[in-house]
Amino acid sequence: GDVYAAKTPYKAWKEFQNRIITKEELWAQMDDRNTNAVAIVCGQISGNLEVIDVDVKFKPGIDTTILTDIRAFYPTLFSRLRIHKTPSTGIHILYRVEGHEVPGNLKLAGRLANDAEIELQISKGIKRPNKEINFLETRGEGGYILAPPSLGYAVEIDNPIPTITWEERCALITLCESYTEIIKEAPKPKISKSQESIYSENPFEHYNNDADPVELLQDFGWKYSHKNAKFIWFTRPDKDKGVSASWNVSKRMFYVFTTSTELQGNRGYHPSTLLAELKFSGNKSDLYHHLVNSGYGKVKPSIEDKLVKRAASAGKPIPKNFSPKAQTAYIETVQQLQEEHPFGLFWFRDENDKMKIDREGLYTVAAGLGFRFHGGDIIQINGQFVYKCTPRDFIDAIKAYIRDVDEQELKDICNAYESFIQTSGKFTMERIEIFDGSEIMSDSADSAFKFYSNGFIEINEHTITFYPYDVIPDKLIWHHKVLNREWSSTRPINTLYEQYLANATGLTDYVKRVVGYLSHDFKSESAGYIVVLTEQVPDPKDGGGSGKNVFGNMLRNTTTVSTVPGSMVQFNEKFFQPWNGQRVYFLADIPKKIDWLFLKEMATGNGLLKKLYKDEQEIDSKDMCKLLLNTNYSYEDADGGLKRRIIPIEFTNFYTVQGGIDKVHGKMFPDDFTSEDWAGYDHLIAESIQLLLKDKGKLVAAELTMSGWEKKFKGQFGDSTFEFIEDNMESWKFKAFITNKEFTEQYHAFCVENDINIKFRAGQKLMNMALKEYCRKHDMEFTASPVWA
Repeated sequence: GDVYAAKTPYKAWKEFQNRIITKEELWAQMDDRNTNAVAIVCGQISGNLEVIDVDVKFKPGIDTTILTDIRAFYPTLFSRLRIHKTPSTGIHILYRVEGHEVPGNLKLAGRLANDAEIELQISKGIKRPNKEINFLETRGEGGYILAPPSLGYAVEIDNPIPTITWEERCALITLCESYTEIIKEAPKPKISKSQESIYSENPFEHYNNDADPVELLQDFGWKYSHKNAKFIWFTRPDKDKGVSASWNVSKRMFYVFTTSTELQGNRGYHPSTLLAELKFSGNKSDLYHHLVNSGYGKVKPSIEDKLVKRAASAGKPIPKNFSPKAQTAYIETVQQLQEEHPFGLFWFRDENDKMKIDREGLYTVAAGLGFRFHGGDIIQINGQFVYKCTPRDFIDAIKAYIRDVDEQELKDICNAYESFIQTSGKFTMERIEIFDGSEIMSDSADSAFKFYSNGFIEINEHTITFYPYDVIPDKLIWHHKVLNREWSSTRPINTLYEQYLANATGLTDYVKRVVGYLSHDFKSESAGYIVVLTEQVPDPKDGGGSGKNVFGNMLRNTTTVSTVPGSMVQFNEKFFQPWNGQRVYFLADIPKKIDWLFLKEMATGNGLLKKLYKDEQEIDSKDMCKLLLNTNYSYEDADGGLKRRIIPIEFTNFYTVQGGIDKVHGKMFPDDFTSEDWAGYDHLIAESIQLLLKDKGKLVAAELTMSGWEKKFKGQFGDSTFEFIEDNMESWKFKAFITNKEFTEQYHAFCVENDINIKFRAGQKLMNMALKEYCRKHDMEFTASPVWA
């Protein structure tokens, strides 16, 4: 007969869910209907009976699988179960639940219907065919099963229907649920489109394919229960036994049955989804970074190559999910960059692949290359030596650091760098590391150094000692102070420079001390002088060609000198515009009248440096230059401070008369110097500094020759004043005293006789100063009258 029809009750059976039919009723109805087909009502009426219906026609072999697993996992329980065979060769597993109501009919496991099954349903008039077919179900409260002696039904294991605990029942149900092929998956984590383009296998899928399911769940307190070839079962953290979730080996997916954890019950979880829930509260972004840092995600080789170079260039590590080949390439690239760019990189590509300049990185590279900011300028340390640099030097050196990259990369970096320098170059150069100068070898109040190509000499008041450079490995030296010649330990006698100074100045110890002062690269506020090169000839018109300019310019060969025509210098805030930090500021051929009082402050105090297009900069007195002036005239020292600070050197007319230095010596100074000439020059400079140090760096002005004094007197008080005093001094000396009236009449008569305009006549104060100076020079006593009319 029709198996399906045999399962249909002959009448409404709801009443039998609430009462048990009597034997008499049952036999009577069976006889009345001429059938042996009987059903068992499940649920409370039958002592909380529940039946697991295993339908093999929809899943061949499932009966063997489930019975094998129950026997393996729950052998004691299996030995008690009652099992019926169904007409379709399926089975019914019967049991009662102790002290617990059973739920209604449940669908435990199923699969998707195939096309033939869907067509069959349609052929039977089913308009909406089921797309899912269940092969494991329960019959519980409100359900029933056919049982032997119904047609085709038989007892497979003839045990009394056992009464089991709720926990044992749930273990059976959960085991059955684990066989389902229809899994409602929890949403899988996804990566962005930009991330997708990076991977051949993204981190989520890589983890899904490689994760150890046992290790994953055990890390969060779940317990391994048991397994077979197709499944692994787990117990939730707060239980010691029972099945709460399974792992489908072929699908590599967890199936969670329990609703007593943070996971949703009756849901399928890929390993990455489950890890996101258990470790990161569902945050997929945190999971992504965790997986990448754990090495998951297979990056495309072409992307790895590109990102390896970018990460190495940026000084950043590559993601840990890069391949071993990429890891090796990264190490090699970093090593190569460290060799080629030992101070790191100052360029990088942003998230839009645009080349950018890293300002802090540029500062680091600049420092590594030895660049420092010092006194408004840029310097560079290279080994023991410190070089002064121009902005162009700095820009080019940093650009030269960009090397050993491919052609397009080089072009992109250079364009970004040039653009950066154009907009931020000045600011950047002013922000590089400050040079404190503490390691620089520099002159002090009691010592001096001179540097040569083969070493240096140290000068103090007692000794002049030569040292090779390797004795000072930790000290720095200004490169511009290193002279392009060797120091000779042999001291030549009467060399060319000595002959020149002897002919031009007499080469006294006084002259040597002045040479030592100008050559000593130390300046104190208490020993600030104005060295004036003048001439002995009384008439400035007779001067010139005496060697004064040679004196100043020869100092360039032992110290730094800035030579400026005196006529171009402005005696105001622009005084230092031509000067650029040299130790000697040489004003050549100054005019007859200058602001000598202005120079007094410049010689001893701080200075204000005002450059074109630059901010004002105050110069400390120790960094101020030493002032050197030459003139065919003389100087004014009426002010007491000037008198103490002006240090004159008088030049003879030897070279003027002889036609010049080159004619006398047959050489140009210093172009034609021999090594012996230079040795003599260097020794004389060292000896001159030593003489200065013996006098503690102090200078006292020498008395001018009479002719030099006369020129100075006339320049300060006027030619007519000198002539008036000269004409009358003998008569005044004879009288020893002259009244104001008589003096006034004599001076008035002199001025009238010589046609001297009243505005050019000396006033009382100036005349008294002139008389006092004249008498001092001629060793005469002079007392001025308080009134002169």
